[in-house]
Amino acid sequence: MALAWTLDRVRSQTPGVGLRVFADKFHYGFEDVVRKLNMYQSEKSSADQLLPSMRQTDGVAIDLLILGTCEIDIPALHHELLVIWDERPEDQKFSVVCMIHNTEDLRWQAHIPEWSRRGALRLVTLGDHVGATFKNRFDEFAESKDLHIFSSGYASIPIDSHYPVLDLPDLPEKSYTRTLSKAVIQGSFDQNRRDYANIFTELIASLHDDAPSWGYHALGTRKSFVPNHRASVPPFELYLVGSGYIEIPEELAYMVTIHHDLDYEDFYRLIAGCDIVVPAFSSFIYYREMASSTVALAVELNVPILATGLMRKAYGYIDDDRVVVTRPSAMSEVSALKALRTGDASFYLQSDPTGTGRNMSSVLGLETAVQSMLEVGWIRHREEVNEYKQAIWHKNNMLAERLIRDL
Repeated sequence: MALAWTLDRVRSQTPGVGLRVFADKFHYGFEDVVRKLNMYQSEKSSADQLLPSMRQTDGVAIDLLILGTCEIDIPALHHELLVIWDERPEDQKFSVVCMIHNTEDLRWQAHIPEWSRRGALRLVTLGDHVGATFKNRFDEFAESKDLHIFSSGYASIPIDSHYPVLDLPDLPEKSYTRTLSKAVIQGSFDQNRRDYANIFTELIASLHDDAPSWGYHALGTRKSFVPNHRASVPPFELYLVGSGYIEIPEELAYMVTIHHDLDYEDFYRLIAGCDIVVPAFSSFIYYREMASSTVALAVELNVPILATGLMRKAYGYIDDDRVVVTRPSAMSEVSALKALRTGDASFYLQSDPTGTGRNMSSVLGLETAVQSMLEVGWIRHREEVNEYKQAIWHKNNMLAERLIRDL
């Protein structure tokens, strides 16, 4: 729906351009978010009214169809939409914009040639890396020796990116002198998507080594690490926000809490109250083939995301110190969290995880990168983040202007 919000802003300043939204009832209270943001001016029609509306050519015909989940929508609608396109007069054809977040979902891609041969397809991805992967793949298809493939016009399919960052109101004010005490991992409780097992293992090991740095008592004879509420700073907490089932190790019973199936209002409120977002990606797929919603979520909620240089480069639009905290690739997320919380990375730089007699500070460039992370810090100023988001919305507006101009 972020693209609908962008289009409606631009459309309202463009005479003669209307916007219609076809969707069934939104779940988890998202209807309230739509109303609060005044996301679009038009009335929403039910999804089953889309095809009848596409058949109408009397008066003002729909000439740009944006499918918000193309991986699902194209397999379901392809045949009937293609019939409608072919039956329309030449001066009343329409274009299809496919919004894509995953290059590896192949079900809908079998239908690309029929639309690209008609010059009626455009892709909009939710991350620069997804667009780049599609572009490389389409360029290879364009050089195929198979006439059914190279004749499909793959090289001419426009590919753009839209960054799904909403202007959410009522974000909390936070102290600029606070200690990092609330981190969040957002996503499905699936080890194939988020590396929960390694996060848990490293947290337990770090607590055994130095529980006070995390704001906890030593384990002693207890089964769980217990927070020290008499310490001068709050204990560290890790929120897991998503869906599914996950088992928390007993040692982390007081540190890790699960929040699932939240309404959007509660979902936004919980994450916006955190200090940092931890991606915890378990696969490089999120840097090449798939765009994670966690990234845009962190940006729109003014919560910095703990990223590496690879992640900054892949997503492109977050390659900015105003919205990310950059950890060295050789430094785990748990180690980075402890260093950022305490302002001290000596425990990491002096460690010798390989047992070779050479500590981590001997790795070329690593100590400088760690010190840079600590110097930049993790607290971000609201005014700078808002300035950054204005630039993102400007880029989104430029995409909307291109879509409207090409009608």
